[in-house]
Amino acid sequence: MKHLLIVLFFIPTVSLSQSINGKIYDEDSTVKGALIINLTQNDTTYSDLKGNFKIKAIVNDSIMFKSLFHHDKKVKVNTSFFKEIIVFELNKSVNELNEVLLSDKKDKPFEVVEYSNNLGLAIAEDIKRNPHLYMPKASYSGGINFIELAKLIGINKLFKKKKSPKKYIEYHQLDSLFSNSELFTDSLLYQDLKIPKNNKCLFFEYCEELGINCELLAVKENLVLLDYFYKLSKDFLLFIKEEDTFISPNNK
Repeated sequence: MKHLLIVLFFIPTVSLSQSINGKIYDEDSTVKGALIINLTQNDTTYSDLKGNFKIKAIVNDSIMFKSLFHHDKKVKVNTSFFKEIIVFELNKSVNELNEVLLSDKKDKPFEVVEYSNNLGLAIAEDIKRNPHLYMPKASYSGGINFIELAKLIGINKLFKKKKSPKKYIEYHQLDSLFSNSELFTDSLLYQDLKIPKNNKCLFFEYCEELGINCELLAVKENLVLLDYFYKLSKDFLLFIKEEDTFISPNNK
């Protein structure tokens, strides 16, 4: 009897759970790849290429909308959410980002050539003042032109930075991502990124060659990675267009 009461207790909650069918817009168009989170039930989904999404919820659940170029939006579910397709509008945040990044103060860029020249002149001047410090111990009259020697010193070699090793996304990781992800699908690849089906493998090789930080694969929302693919796809399409023009029959 006790077990029966427990089962009956959960039946109303399950039966009240319904699907919200929604569409996300901003001021210009639909918002694709937005993350929709049911904070109450800890459930997530993404909007598709047309901004559509579907998620389970009950009345009074809290729903959060997150997108790379938009402000977060949080709403509380009410009964009207289940009656028809409900539209949610997100406000863009790109303009604010630009205001933060732009500044009147500009740091002077480090000029390697100028720095090397100044250092070379300093060494040459010191050679004139203290020639004995730059001569071989065996002889101080070898006829060596130490000013020319200073010019030949590989100054840049002394200041080479040790690059911290970075791991980049490889071809097989891209293939796995587009085979298993709910967001990064063939539909996204062909319809939204406009990658021709016969160039899928070439696009993966192109992305691998340019180098995408492997750490982005660990990002839960993947919105930064999504933005990378949009940018790379545009460059890739221009690349294959130029290649096709080069090998077209008219140019043979």
